[in-house]
Amino acid sequence: MRSKIKRYTHFRLYLVLAALLLTASGCTGNPRSETIVIPESEAGQPTLGASFGKAFQVKTIYPLEEWFDKFTVLGWTNGEELVGYNSGSVPSGTPYDGLRLLAPPYDRLNQITTSLNAGKDILSLSPDGKLLARLSDSENGYSLILLPVDGSAGKSIEEPVQPQRLFSRNLRWSSDSRYLSYLVLGDRRDQLSLVVYNVRQGSSKQLVLQGMPDMKNNASAVLSEDGNRLLIDNGTLVSMAALNDEGRFEVIYDHPSTMNGCFWVDANRFIFLGADGTLFQYDSRNGELTVLLEKIVSFSLSADRKMIAYTQNDGEIIYVGKLQGNNLLSQTAVYQGFVPSLMKWSIGNGELLVTGSKPFTRAAQEIAPAPVSEQESSHTLHGFIIEFQDK
Repeated sequence: MRSKIKRYTHFRLYLVLAALLLTASGCTGNPRSETIVIPESEAGQPTLGASFGKAFQVKTIYPLEEWFDKFTVLGWTNGEELVGYNSGSVPSGTPYDGLRLLAPPYDRLNQITTSLNAGKDILSLSPDGKLLARLSDSENGYSLILLPVDGSAGKSIEEPVQPQRLFSRNLRWSSDSRYLSYLVLGDRRDQLSLVVYNVRQGSSKQLVLQGMPDMKNNASAVLSEDGNRLLIDNGTLVSMAALNDEGRFEVIYDHPSTMNGCFWVDANRFIFLGADGTLFQYDSRNGELTVLLEKIVSFSLSADRKMIAYTQNDGEIIYVGKLQGNNLLSQTAVYQGFVPSLMKWSIGNGELLVTGSKPFTRAAQEIAPAPVSEQESSHTLHGFIIEFQDK
């Protein structure tokens, strides 16, 4: 094993530990070489308080009512409204059996007329907040349906998929809302195929996956914006596959990871949370694996792929930072004393939804001064929305 030193100039010199050969525990058993880039942070750990990193000044925090813990969030609309549905016990056909919107100041739900079978349907909101993809369960199998969020009529896309062939329990959109994908079983039990629907062209196709690792039923697959690369997350391993000359996706890289922790930055780079709590960025053009942060508990990448919200160590402090190349800048602590189970940026990146629970050891405490509704002190928070000052 050989090592070499590279130098990077971006405000300062970075020390790079290179040419570490790692043998991934992946599907094919072939060794995959990685160049691990470790930036030397000038600031060290992020400074608590809004004075560090002027780009992230907290303007307002909107605490969400207690009913919010029974509200399943699907995502944001481009009008900065939250879309979701009531995940409590609701009789089918009632006025509450459908999509609902939570608009600023986030204190009241508005009903959308679309009816859902939330207990059986597999739902996913497009990143642009305009379309809801729905794998609807019926006697004939799962049918893919697209529903506009504005409540207008949807349309059925494909012939039903038989339940025994459906492998994914989720639907994934490419970050530009062009491709919608999910996994199905092939003719053989050990063969997986990717069903891809092109929203712009109104066409679908099925592509075979090669060199896949052992999979679980909660595996997901998301395409890059150009449709030529694929990220597969099976809960313990993230794999990158490329479309080969035979029209099949073949795995070219994999790494131990945590579930639901991988996102495309562009057609060649993706971010993922490693099994050891390290936040990595991988670039397939040169095989560089960059260490962005260590001891990460959870993170969320913004819609424009320029900002990251994250927690470290005990997970009780929420930080935000700017992603520029292989660096995370302007790291700022914006909230303390809350353990997130979900963090999700709005489409315009001006708001951050946080859901979770307070730790038993301390009360939730806002770090950056900002007006907060009096409701916050009257009940235990199940979630809140952080609104930032204009960037």
